[in-house]
Amino acid sequence: MYPSLPFGPISMPTGPFMAMVAFWVGLDLASRYGRRLGLHPDTAWNVGMIAIVAGLIVARLWSVVQFWYVYAAQPILILSLRPSGFAFWPGLIAALIVGYGYLVYKALDPVKVGAAFAVGGLGLMSIYNLSQYLTGAALGTLSDVPWALPYYGEARHPVALYRAFGLLLALITIYIWGDVKRPLRTIWLAGLGASLVYLIAGAFQANAAVMGQFRTSQVIAFVAALIFTLLLAAEARSASLPAETEAHGG
Repeated sequence: MYPSLPFGPISMPTGPFMAMVAFWVGLDLASRYGRRLGLHPDTAWNVGMIAIVAGLIVARLWSVVQFWYVYAAQPILILSLRPSGFAFWPGLIAALIVGYGYLVYKALDPVKVGAAFAVGGLGLMSIYNLSQYLTGAALGTLSDVPWALPYYGEARHPVALYRAFGLLLALITIYIWGDVKRPLRTIWLAGLGASLVYLIAGAFQANAAVMGQFRTSQVIAFVAALIFTLLLAAEARSASLPAETEAHGG
């Protein structure tokens, strides 16, 4: 595996570096798709950067408060930027709240912005899973298929690469053939695509939590796929109503 990446005379830890790349790719894709939806090119960058900064601040402060007994003994650790020093869920919730607040403040269309970020999110998740492979964080099941890759002397399914490729395929499909006149459909398609990728790739995940006889991740992905399918069906019915009304002279 590759815990660090060399850049000439220096090297950078793979996880944080790939996280920065993932955010940059995600925001760039969101900005590009946003232009197709009629949004200003800076909209995705502004919303994304404000949300990311707010999320990082809250995630870091939450971790400091949660483990204050550690930081009280060694205050210098408060300045540490290790990934383990950030609380993921509080940071994510803060990022979503602040990002949505910015949309309201700027009177932006949340559906169009959401569609742009749905496309960007697929790119971000694809890079993230590539990082999971490089760092060895995602462990696949043992395999003897020709494309199995070595993991500390054992051939295993490259499950993170499966997810990265699947998400990239979903991104390309939506980016090229997506209907910019139906941004809500883009959001649901991105959710369905990601759910199906995790549902299929989950079968090759080693040491996965189980729910009865099924992997928990696959159960969640299956339920999510059903929900997104129903949402797509509802959106399709809603989109067909104006056409039917016009056809009947209404």
